[in-house]
Amino acid sequence: MAAPDSGRVEAVTPAAADTTARRPRRSDYVMPSGTVYHYERPKPFRFLLNIPRDVVAYPKFAFQKKNLPMIGGVVASTVLLYAFDQQILDGAKQLGRHLNLSSASTQTTLFDVPVRYGNGKQLDLEFNYPSNLNSAMYFLGDGWTHLSIAGSFWAYGLIGRDNRASQTASQLMEATYTNGLVVQVLKHLTGRESPYTTTYPRGKIRLFPNQKIYSQHVPNYDAYPSGHLSTAMATVTVIAENYPEYRFIRPVGYSLMGLLSYAMLNNGVHWASDYPLALALGYGFGKIAVMHGRQEVKRDQETGLLLPRPWYKQVRLSPPAGPAATV
Repeated sequence: MAAPDSGRVEAVTPAAADTTARRPRRSDYVMPSGTVYHYERPKPFRFLLNIPRDVVAYPKFAFQKKNLPMIGGVVASTVLLYAFDQQILDGAKQLGRHLNLSSASTQTTLFDVPVRYGNGKQLDLEFNYPSNLNSAMYFLGDGWTHLSIAGSFWAYGLIGRDNRASQTASQLMEATYTNGLVVQVLKHLTGRESPYTTTYPRGKIRLFPNQKIYSQHVPNYDAYPSGHLSTAMATVTVIAENYPEYRFIRPVGYSLMGLLSYAMLNNGVHWASDYPLALALGYGFGKIAVMHGRQEVKRDQETGLLLPRPWYKQVRLSPPAGPAATV
């Protein structure tokens, strides 16, 4: 077992003589803090069944006593930013012009996949890439970006027989879809204009808009909260929680989120006050996905030893043919 401050994570893996064996259903990982977690091999698309549970769990998670200061901060910062939304937006655009940073959000289609359905109908799934710097920063919050990150963890977990990586991929998908569902519901309820379509300072808010009109004029209603920023926050939270030994994850992730936040001001997609709630939602759903996706191994308070688990929760071990590998 790695020392608590060693900065390494130790995993129980099949021994060298059993490298062709199927990866274990459950694996133990010792974090740098000394905490041990069980990571189960996730079942394909099982995360979809967890979405309703996560939505229900969010209010209980968010409104804990220890989180009340954070809730107050979200409310206070939203009100403060709303008061200066127009000035912040104008300043961001002025900075963009000073830096010769295009405010246009443009993408170039790399390729598209036609999907036929119904009576001769066709839906083209386009795979695009950003064509200027501001679009590249905006693309940091795109759904394809975060699905690609999840896919990378899934592939690594499959090839390397790493349950932690596979579970991280499952948690990323769970947090992304749960967060996206809640954000879309809030957008459909709040009906705030995006900056690039508004004719009112700070954008007009039309609570509970007509959904037929909403679908016909989406930018007039879908500014609040920011789905791009919320999804980015969920992604950073899930990865950082599962890989605490890599301390650069949060600083790098938050820095990229800062670029994303500026890009959405410069291209007129969002107001600054759209951000606090988005960050809170992404953080919360990321934490919930991690909380449900792994299990902490409890220790006996007197001896400090790991408490025994029922046979059906024990980790499958390879025959003792050699020392366990560490990662």
